Amino acid sequence: MKIAEKLYFNCPPLFQNFLISAYGYKLYQKRYTGLYHDVRKEIEAAKAFSELKEKEYQEERLHQMVTYCANQIPYYQKLFAELSLHPNDITGLQDLKKLPILYKQTLLEQSHNFRPKNAPKPFMVQHTSGSTGTPLALEVDERTYKLAMALLVDHEETHGVPFGAKRATFAGRMLKSADDMKPPFSRFNRAENQRLFSSYHLDEKTFPHYQKELDQFQPLELIGYPSAIYDLATQYQNSNSKPGFQPKAIITNSETLLQWQREKIESVFDCQVYDYYGTAEYIIFAGQDSTGIYKTNPLIGITEVETEAGSVDTGSLIATTLTNKQMPLLRYNLGDTATLAHTGLPTVGTPGLKSINGRVDDYIETSDGRLIGRIDHIFKGVEGIQEAQVVQKQPGSATIRLVKNSTTELNESALISNCKQRLGDDFYVTLEQVQEIPRGRNGKFRSVLREK
Repeated sequence: MKIAEKLYFNCPPLFQNFLISAYGYKLYQKRYTGLYHDVRKEIEAAKAFSELKEKEYQEERLHQMVTYCANQIPYYQKLFAELSLHPNDITGLQDLKKLPILYKQTLLEQSHNFRPKNAPKPFMVQHTSGSTGTPLALEVDERTYKLAMALLVDHEETHGVPFGAKRATFAGRMLKSADDMKPPFSRFNRAENQRLFSSYHLDEKTFPHYQKELDQFQPLELIGYPSAIYDLATQYQNSNSKPGFQPKAIITNSETLLQWQREKIESVFDCQVYDYYGTAEYIIFAGQDSTGIYKTNPLIGITEVETEAGSVDTGSLIATTLTNKQMPLLRYNLGDTATLAHTGLPTVGTPGLKSINGRVDDYIETSDGRLIGRIDHIFKGVEGIQEAQVVQKQPGSATIRLVKNSTTELNESALISNCKQRLGDDFYVTLEQVQEIPRGRNGKFRSVLREK
């Protein structure tokens, strides 16, 4: 555990609120000032684009980005030379297919070659474990980061939640020790009028406290992981009680939103769920509209659905940045699949998506019976891992299968510590080094596997 985290966990809840709010104000300045206001105007202007105008905009920005990559990015300089390509060979959306698909493994192995010559200090660095459990540090420039923040705000406002309205967040943040089962189970970020709820402590015994804290707060929005909000809805249903507040919208992200989750959430909260899909690479943003279709935004990137053999509407999700010059990615395989909303229409640009078929993680069960969905946070900041999978055969313990990265030393103690922080000190963790992690029958990687 880091010193800052240890100090935080040893503080009383009121002082933890102060620390969270202080950090929240720092993030607020980083996210919502300066260029943020310019990109909000760009988002509004783009809403009036005709199909032709949208295509022209993307093709112009694509040519600018390809030219930049060919002149400034070592990886693409070498690639263009090997393919005998010139930036003028890629001016239209369909010209993208002249470039090979970029996979995460290549980015992981050659990340230094994706930075520009004399690279400036990145505005921010996003650390992610990704869908394969492979740690990766992604550098992002200011405009791209603030555009991504503005797109989320726009998604919320489109569905009736004004900026600054009360929102309750159920995500993967570690707000208190996993073994601390005493209320309160939320912390307040004053900077964004946001109450953060722990996803790691919710069960039938603690639910009355969650219920009380939510009723007192009266959030206009619930936002977070589908699995966490579904668990909350299940507790309301099992206790035969109803929320004492009425959200205007429920925003889900970071996991595949399953239909049975949506049905229960909407039934309990009497409110529609509007999922969105974004990635740590900041090259795609797709938010659901009122009909449930994911609309890919034209400003942040170009989206492709690389349909598979035998399918006319489902395939790999590929994206190309139009903004991030700090670490530009062209035709990057996001590791998920998507299904087109309408067949027969272009699959490159800003296609409407019926569904985004990301990974579906199983839950991990703690020794006291709590079900924890999504624990990929345990891999963040831990170097030396190429791939990882958490396997559970019985409550209270799990084996982490690891494919080591030969170029970096694995910090095993940090990984185990991260696990225990989220699952409890009594959670038993075994590390198992393997040569490879097998895929499922559908070819998908499962980062969490419950074996019964």
